[in-house]
Amino acid sequence: MRVRSLAAVALAAALVLGGSVGANAESVLRLRMNGDINSVDPIATTNFTIRNSAYLIYDTLFALDANYQVQPQMAEGYTLSDDQLTYTITLRDGLKFHDGSPVTATDVVASLERWGKVDGLGKILFSKAASLTAADDKTVVLQMNEPWGQVLPALGKISSNVPFIMPARLAAQDPSDPVKEPIGSGPYKMVVDEWVPGSVAVYEKFADYVPRPEPASMAAGGKVANFDRVEIRYIPDSAQAVDALLNGEIDWIEDVGADLLPLFDGSDTAHIQVSPQAGNSLQLVVNHLNPPFDNPKIRQALQLALEQPPFMQAIFGEQTQLYQICAAVFFCGTPFESDINTDRILHRDVDQAKALLAEAGYDGTPVFLPHVTDIPFHDHAYSVLKPMLQEAGFKVDEQMTDWASVSTRRASKEPVDKGGWNVFFTGWGFVDQSNPMTNVYVAGQGLNGWFGWADSAELRDLRVKFAETTDPGEQKQLAEDMQRVAYDLVPFVPLGQASIAQGVASNLEGFIESPVPFFWNVKRKD
Repeated sequence: MRVRSLAAVALAAALVLGGSVGANAESVLRLRMNGDINSVDPIATTNFTIRNSAYLIYDTLFALDANYQVQPQMAEGYTLSDDQLTYTITLRDGLKFHDGSPVTATDVVASLERWGKVDGLGKILFSKAASLTAADDKTVVLQMNEPWGQVLPALGKISSNVPFIMPARLAAQDPSDPVKEPIGSGPYKMVVDEWVPGSVAVYEKFADYVPRPEPASMAAGGKVANFDRVEIRYIPDSAQAVDALLNGEIDWIEDVGADLLPLFDGSDTAHIQVSPQAGNSLQLVVNHLNPPFDNPKIRQALQLALEQPPFMQAIFGEQTQLYQICAAVFFCGTPFESDINTDRILHRDVDQAKALLAEAGYDGTPVFLPHVTDIPFHDHAYSVLKPMLQEAGFKVDEQMTDWASVSTRRASKEPVDKGGWNVFFTGWGFVDQSNPMTNVYVAGQGLNGWFGWADSAELRDLRVKFAETTDPGEQKQLAEDMQRVAYDLVPFVPLGQASIAQGVASNLEGFIESPVPFFWNVKRKD
C-alpha cells in the first residue's frame, strides 16, 4: 500500500461527502459496507468486509449457484476418473490478471495451496490429496489418495476463506503475511492510487474480463460489470450513512440498523430489502487461551450469564421479522438444526452462573470487552453484554473501539495486556454455519484453528467421519454429536439468528439473492 498524501486524503474525504471525481455519476456504484477496506488479502483474513470486496477483484475456479450446486467458473470444465481419484480441470480461454498476464494452471495451483494452509475445508482437502499439479498452462490435475465427496464443495465454497485465484508470485507469500498488491482476474480491478484506508476504496471495470455466457446465479454464471467504477466508502456513523443513501450520495448499505429503518418510510430514493440468506447469527467468540475463559467451567458460566432475547431486542427493537431465537450450531431451518445440549444457552440462570464461577475459583480477572461502535448491531450487543456479565458476577474492562481494530486484534494469541483478547462479537453467515464442514466452531483444531482456538480431538474425529459418509441419517447424528460436544467446550455463545436489512437506492435493479453481496449484474433502471 502506498502512503497517501494529505491532498489525496482530502480528495477521499470529498468523495465521502458526496463529491464526484473523474467519473460520470451514472457510471459509479457507491457502497457502504460493514467496515473498512484495510486489506486486499482475503486469504489472510476471514473478515467478511474483505471477502465482499475481494469478489470484485478476484475470481474462483468453481462457484456455488442458486441451487447450492457447484459449477465451473474460471474452469471450462473437469473430468473425474472412474476410480474417483483424479480430477482433471481445464481453464477457460482468455483468462487474464489485472496486470495483463495470462492466468495459468501454475497460478491456480499456487493459489489453492495457499488457501489450503488456512481454510478449514482446504486443510482437509490437502490432507487427502496426493498431489496438485499443473499439467500444462491450462490444465490442473488434483490426485486424491482416497475418494472424498467434498472436493468440489471445497473448491466452490462461497464464503471465507474463499479459494480466490491470484498470480503465483503473490500466492507464494505465506498467508500469515498479507498480500499488499491486489491483482486478481475478476470483473473489477482496484485503483490502488485512490485507495485510502479509513476513507474509500476504488475499483474500475476490468476491460479484459470476459463473463461466462450463462446468466448470473449466486456466485456462478456471468459476472457482468455494468458500472465503470465502484467506490466502497467507509462511513462509520450509521445515521450519516443512511442520510447519504436517502440523499442519493451513495447507493447501497450492507446492514441498516433496526432503529434507522423508519427513516426509509415514504422515501422515493431508497428502500429496505430484507435478505434472509445474507443473515447471520450473533456470536460471542470465546478465547480459550486467556483467563478467565481458559477454564471450561467459567466458559459454561458465561453461557448461563447470557440469553438471546435482550440482544435481539436491543438490535432489532420492534422489527421482530428480522430475527428468531435459535441455539442450533448449524442454524435453524437447516437439515442439521438441533436442540441438543442447549439448556445453558436458552435459559439464563444467574444464580447457577455465580455458583459455577465460585466452583471454578474465579479470581475476578476482568473480561476485556472491545466495544465496537462503527457497526450498529455490534454496538447494541456490547451495550447489553456488559451489564449481563456484571450481574452474573464477572468483572468487566470495556474499551471503545472499531471493527477494523478488533478484526486485527482477534488474531493475537498474546495475553490481554499485550494485545490479546477475551471475547468479541462476530456473525458467520447461513452458508458457513449450516455446513459442518465449514462451521468453524465444530472444527476443534486448537492453535491451528479459527480465533478462540478451542481444542477438541472428539470434534476433529466427528468432522472426519462426517466428511467420509454420504448417508443422510448418519450425517444428522454426527452433526448432533458435534453440537453436544461444542456446547460443553464453548467455542462461542449464539445470541440469536438474524436476517439482514439492506438499504438500496430505488433506481437500482439486478441484485442477486445470495449469502454474500455481489455487485455484478446490478445496474441503473432505465
